[in-house]
Amino acid sequence: MELLNLYTAILRRKWLLIQAIVFFTVAGALTAMLMPKTFQASAKMAVSSSDTDMSILSELGLQEMALSLSGASDDIQNHITRSTTRPILEEVIWRLQLRDSAGDLLPSDKLLVPGLEAMYMAPPFVEVKQFNGTDIIAVTAYSNDPELSRLMADTLVRSYIADTEEQARKETRTAGAFVLERMGHIRLEFDAALTKISDVQRREQIIDLDSEIRSAVLRQSELVMSSEENAAKIQEVRAQIAAYDSFARGQSVGNIGPGTIATNRELSELQGARTEMEKQRESLLLDKTEKHPDVVRIDSQIALIDQQVTAKLQLQIDQNPQIQQLQAELSGLIQRSFEIRASIDRTTNAFAQYPEKLRQVSELQLAADVAEEVYRSLQEQSYQIQIAEEMTTAPLQFIEPAMRPDRHVSPKLMVNTLVGLALGVLVGLGLVVLFEYVDDSIKNPEELREVWDVPQLGVIPRFKAGVGVTINNFAPTDPVFESFRTLRSSIAYASLDTPARLLMITSSIPSEGKSTVLSSLGVSLANEGKRVVLVDCDLRRPAQHKFWPKAHNRHGVTSVLMGETTIEEAVQETEVANLWLLSTGKTPPNPGKLVESLKLRQLLLEITKRYDIVLVDAPPVLVVNDALLMARLVDHVLMVVESAGTPRRILAEARDRLLGGGIEPLGVIINKLDYGLAGYGYYKKVYQSYYMDSEQAKGGAA
Repeated sequence: MELLNLYTAILRRKWLLIQAIVFFTVAGALTAMLMPKTFQASAKMAVSSSDTDMSILSELGLQEMALSLSGASDDIQNHITRSTTRPILEEVIWRLQLRDSAGDLLPSDKLLVPGLEAMYMAPPFVEVKQFNGTDIIAVTAYSNDPELSRLMADTLVRSYIADTEEQARKETRTAGAFVLERMGHIRLEFDAALTKISDVQRREQIIDLDSEIRSAVLRQSELVMSSEENAAKIQEVRAQIAAYDSFARGQSVGNIGPGTIATNRELSELQGARTEMEKQRESLLLDKTEKHPDVVRIDSQIALIDQQVTAKLQLQIDQNPQIQQLQAELSGLIQRSFEIRASIDRTTNAFAQYPEKLRQVSELQLAADVAEEVYRSLQEQSYQIQIAEEMTTAPLQFIEPAMRPDRHVSPKLMVNTLVGLALGVLVGLGLVVLFEYVDDSIKNPEELREVWDVPQLGVIPRFKAGVGVTINNFAPTDPVFESFRTLRSSIAYASLDTPARLLMITSSIPSEGKSTVLSSLGVSLANEGKRVVLVDCDLRRPAQHKFWPKAHNRHGVTSVLMGETTIEEAVQETEVANLWLLSTGKTPPNPGKLVESLKLRQLLLEITKRYDIVLVDAPPVLVVNDALLMARLVDHVLMVVESAGTPRRILAEARDRLLGGGIEPLGVIINKLDYGLAGYGYYKKVYQSYYMDSEQAKGGAA
């Protein structure tokens, strides 16, 4: 029933719905045509690492660097996040000189979230996403310039790859800088030692040293070189311990490395149990809330597993055999450094027994040899570091550059038009419902009964009335003709107990069609063979003479009441047989006084004696008091109510005024009813189908 009400409301206000649909559809199309075009270009990069590079680095003794490269390409989401950080975006903005409407460089956050400006300005912005679950990252750029969108996508990929490679080489460069710095100091020490040796030999006239001194010097040189190598090894082991510890402590409940899970069966079991609990929780949330006891219980179990995983990870860190092995190796190297230093001290003390001259020469030669050996070792390490730096690359590959787009991706004419159409339908329906809600007019007989429970004598469909147009212009099978025939019968049945010769027709307010109903009802009664006269007593706004081409309003009711003419002279014939008209005549200066006079009652009684039925056209009830006064002079009162035109409160006020005056209408006539708009469209279809079948049956019988 509610759908039927909505349907009839739409029919009543179809133009409102049509206007809303047309407006929003045209607005959507115009928006698509006038808004700036947005072009899209995508570049792709793959996350990977080189096993060959790691193998070569391991052979060069740079295992910690190889280890850092092997774990740098696992987390794709980490790369996605890092590629949209402020330094990378600012690099793209600076290279392409992306500026806002004020001419300033675009803020980095605007390159990710363009804001409301994207709706009408198409500013440049980028999106970085994982491509269909693979290890490929897609960088998509949007701009109002197709070439700029391509440059943005390619520039962001190249900038991020370069930044990642720079970060990967940073550790290698730090080690290389340290070695080069040490080489400079050792070179200075070596040059100084050679200079001192030359000075001592020249001053002391020393040419050669015996084999024992040479052996001692060689021993001292080996010890010093061992000490340097041991110190370098201690630094290397400490770096490996720090790398392992950083890697292990970077793990958490939601970020456990595959290696840790593979080597720790308990962590693997706990991770599997947690995954199963999460699946159960998702299944429970399909039909339960998060506060349900079952869901709370699952959350408690997941929290307990997380605590156990955290504890196991901490235990894994504390009991990591690799870290323990490196720590043991570090302790041994430290102990060895003490031993080497002690050996150096012993060798140095041995020189005390040599002559002072030879000792001086030996010390200087020892220092020169040690400096030379250390320099050569550092030079070799520097060469290896340079090789490692050249081989250290970012774990990313630029696999597909962006192509210059040929067509824009938004706005799309068809999509915007359809969205506008849908929005127009929704807004139109909303306006229909709103107007229907605030509209309290009476639209059908059911709503009329809710306000005034009086007999409903007839329902007159909407038709075009005017001069010379009567129901005789309609076919006998037409619903309009039939409606007045039904009205005529209803009046007869409603007035069985009392005669219905003098009838007054009125309405609540003007323009409800009372005069049209009265003239057409008079025609219908005249067609029945009765002598009918139409008396226009609406002295302020006469209308009956306008329906008949030959009628005039030069004399009428007022002329008879003023004694200027007789009834016979004032009554006019109409084009319809058995139907006469008594118009109002000239409008008097005080119509109310004539209505209240006894002469009007005498006039109506005299007319009743001469005609079978007298139909009196009275003013509206709520406009003047004439209708209440004339209601006491007639046999019955008929009220005309305009469908979808008379508000409920107006009809209720007219009802109260009539009932307050002791006047009970014979019934109510609903006028200007649109069957489709009032929800009675099927009545008209059934009526037309009935008469069509009847005509076909007659044709077949003939």
